Amino acid sequence: MLKINLAATDSQASVNEDVVGHHGNAAWVIDGATGIGAALLDAPSDASWLAHRVDAAFRALLAEQPMIATTALVRRAIEICRDALAAAAVRAPEGPHEHPSAAFAMLRDFGDHVELTSLADCAVAYVDEAGQAQLFSDGSHETIERRTLDLAAQVFAADPDPAPAALTERLLPQLQANRRLMNRAGGYWVLGIEPDAADHLSRRRLPARNGQRFALVSDGFLRLVDLFGVATPHDLLAIDDAAQWDAWLARLRAIEREPVSRRRYVRVKVHDDATLLTLHI
Repeated sequence: MLKINLAATDSQASVNEDVVGHHGNAAWVIDGATGIGAALLDAPSDASWLAHRVDAAFRALLAEQPMIATTALVRRAIEICRDALAAAAVRAPEGPHEHPSAAFAMLRDFGDHVELTSLADCAVAYVDEAGQAQLFSDGSHETIERRTLDLAAQVFAADPDPAPAALTERLLPQLQANRRLMNRAGGYWVLGIEPDAADHLSRRRLPARNGQRFALVSDGFLRLVDLFGVATPHDLLAIDDAAQWDAWLARLRAIEREPVSRRRYVRVKVHDDATLLTLHI
């Protein structure tokens, strides 16, 4: 069974679009992404609305069917969210780029094995059978994301610290083009309103071992490892309490606030929502 050590999330924005959750044999982090365009919902954030809807669907479905296959779990959760979005929308979207979506990573303990699944850029840290800390995530979005980052690097070369609105305006056509590739062949797959995304989960199966540790992270907290290079997967696995979380979070936010930080560590957002869930078997 799962033993949760720490579940924490932080946002520097008015709305946190990350969600952390667990129920029974499963734990997950969800990172919502608002569509590129005007809001579809009468809500503080389309992305936060979707992330919380997915979280609620996971909990309800797992309560009804604790051993449901993960593909079926994700497919049914997407169907629930699709129908809820259609019912709640205040206007029709002008294209798929306006739909909210979400990355996620999930861990499930099936007794004899542990299953890791992911769509997009949430990740799971774990220790492999050789004793080495590793990261698992879905990399299908990386080529598309690289186009945005390459364009952002060109902007920063001319202006090391552009205003957020100016950067968004320059990147908008590329961001819209990226979102049009969401949940389609030749593009990338995320949680959203397309149930077939469930057939494209990245998946890893590990033998279950007593005391085995895991850390689930959204990409905002993963910046410490894959963008800023000040932490390792082992460091993520070692975070057990609020004091350790606070220390790493303070380091993350300090690097994000450094002068011309976006040029040194190329990214679109100065800050991102950051979420961590650590657990052991």
